[in-house]
Amino acid sequence: MQCKSKTVERSYELAQKNLRQIFDKLPHAIFVTDKDGNVLLSNSTTALTLDMSLDRLLKSNIKDLVKKGFYSKSFAAEAAEKKCVRSGVLKTKLDFIQYSSSTPILDDNGEVILVVTYGRPHNTQESYVNCEEKEQVSRRKREMEYLRSYVLDTETIVAENKNMKQVLLRAHNVAQVDSTVLLTGESGTGKEILAKYIHRHSKRSEEAFIAVNCANLPENLVESELFGYEKGAFTGANTEGKVGLFEAAHNGTLFLDEIAELPFALQAKLLRVLETCEVRRLGSNIDRKMDFRLIAATNKNLNKMVEEGTFRSDLYYRLNVIPLSIPPLRERPEDIVVLALRFLESFKKKYGLEVEFDSETFEELQSYKWPGNVRELKSAVERKVISSLQDSHTDSLAFDTIGQGNDYQYNIFKLLGLNGTLRDVLKTVEKKYINHILQENDGKIGETAQKLGIYRTVLYRKLKEFQKPNVVNTRSKNGCS
Repeated sequence: MQCKSKTVERSYELAQKNLRQIFDKLPHAIFVTDKDGNVLLSNSTTALTLDMSLDRLLKSNIKDLVKKGFYSKSFAAEAAEKKCVRSGVLKTKLDFIQYSSSTPILDDNGEVILVVTYGRPHNTQESYVNCEEKEQVSRRKREMEYLRSYVLDTETIVAENKNMKQVLLRAHNVAQVDSTVLLTGESGTGKEILAKYIHRHSKRSEEAFIAVNCANLPENLVESELFGYEKGAFTGANTEGKVGLFEAAHNGTLFLDEIAELPFALQAKLLRVLETCEVRRLGSNIDRKMDFRLIAATNKNLNKMVEEGTFRSDLYYRLNVIPLSIPPLRERPEDIVVLALRFLESFKKKYGLEVEFDSETFEELQSYKWPGNVRELKSAVERKVISSLQDSHTDSLAFDTIGQGNDYQYNIFKLLGLNGTLRDVLKTVEKKYINHILQENDGKIGETAQKLGIYRTVLYRKLKEFQKPNVVNTRSKNGCS
């Protein structure tokens, strides 16, 4: 009898595991809730559209998610209440417009046991009648696969910040077509990294990625470097001639960094290449057909340069087909620590050192303006790792120069969302810390209460209070103390 019980248990576990795998391979959002709205089963696509981890979603209640703004509304809650299928359009925290349909599962007495909810992008809810609509569906599937595989992948571009996630999402969408992209952003924000990302996820990923910094090309050689030349085209030319960078990028991607530094005379020739897809080497009368994808980048205001007459307007409009602006690091406080820790791990392996950040370092990291953006952050981490060789204590890492003479600082209290009366702040800190410890212990109440040094009943009461909207503000307005 016991043997049979174990067999049934193993079969149940296997079924659960297979069901989770099936769920996670579905391209659209799908999840299961109980009659009270607690999420029992979900795939990672659902979590990513809500800008949260799957583990966190599986510990959530759908009604709470609506209150906190992760969903504009919940058809799952309506289906459980009305005991019938409820469907319609909603918006997620990452501004995804979803068509959602929730189906209640009833027992023999007509009571709701479970609610199964399936969501898909709003533009795919109509029947697929032509190739254009099928392509839209395919593109959206690739978009969600991108979210699942790359946005939260620790081995790719860091994007904890919502705005940066949106940039990556647009970059992935752009990668599926051959349109010209113009990347803008301050120096050091990672424009070349994003250009490589677009290439890596495009249909040209198996071909060459040619990166050219227009500011580093000698002015007298810019044209020959870009277009190439035939043998004997000019004094000092290679006797065999030379293939230009345009030709080298054939079938692949050409990345022109600092495009604003391209000499004015060459801007017209670049425009002709983009318009005709033909390249003529210096000293030649033959036009060669080229097929490459162009990505340009600049840290300057090209629109202003057009107004000043230092950049051709026709080239600007030809480049500015799909503009992507990368936010500076100071506007991405969520990414600073993650990037720093990643760089730290990389340099620890490179130099064979054991160096760690202390609490002061984290505060300094987020209070500094980072005018050099990600490039400056990486250099600062490497410099400190190397300097630790001269110190007797290498287990802590303090940025003693960060913030000196810096008139722009992130307010740590603002960053943590702390404001209001002292009671409000203490309540907020308490809530954040309890939720942090609860997450560390995988939602286990007993272990969490033990680590917090409180009784389980006290923890239950506090968690229940946290679910009440604006509980602190309401008391304050009523004059309670």
